[in-house]
Amino acid sequence: MSLLVSAPDGIYMYATNTSYNGNLSVLGAGNLDPSLNFICGQERLFSNIIDTKCSKYAPLVSTSLVSASSLNVFYADLPTTGVPIRGPFGTQISQDYSNLFFLDLDVTLEEAGLGNQTFWSFGDGSGGAAADTCTNGTDDGSLSTLGAAGNTLVKTQASWFATDIRGCAEFHKILCLCYVPSSGGGG
Repeated sequence: MSLLVSAPDGIYMYATNTSYNGNLSVLGAGNLDPSLNFICGQERLFSNIIDTKCSKYAPLVSTSLVSASSLNVFYADLPTTGVPIRGPFGTQISQDYSNLFFLDLDVTLEEAGLGNQTFWSFGDGSGGAAADTCTNGTDDGSLSTLGAAGNTLVKTQASWFATDIRGCAEFHKILCLCYVPSSGGGG
């Protein structure tokens, strides 16, 4: 008898197992977006999400090319309405992606199973790109720039994704989404 008969449908949020300094462009300068996707794909293997159906990954980090609140620009098959955002164990965080940055979260990310931690967001409170991005994800601290970070203990709209500004030498997690592509989407 299995307790995990089936995970509820949703877009599952998970935090990377590894913490990173502000140099998130692991595939080289100018490759921040593909680097973040690569990190989320690699880290999915170590995540604790109960959904085994999700097959695509999207980083919840705002970049100069695409903000976290507009991920569907890069990920055209990301369902934006009608599919709840869930924590690793299925707890609902937001009604759907379209509400993730525009309403208070249903629960804190810690209550949803993401632990008590900070994460790099490089975003403002509405999921847009912030001014502080660790030089577009290339500063490991040697350039002495700053990066916007969020906190899993906060659920207030405009605050959870942009709780603090941190030095780029600091190590923080990255939040990722794992989803089942919507039908007819690109990718």
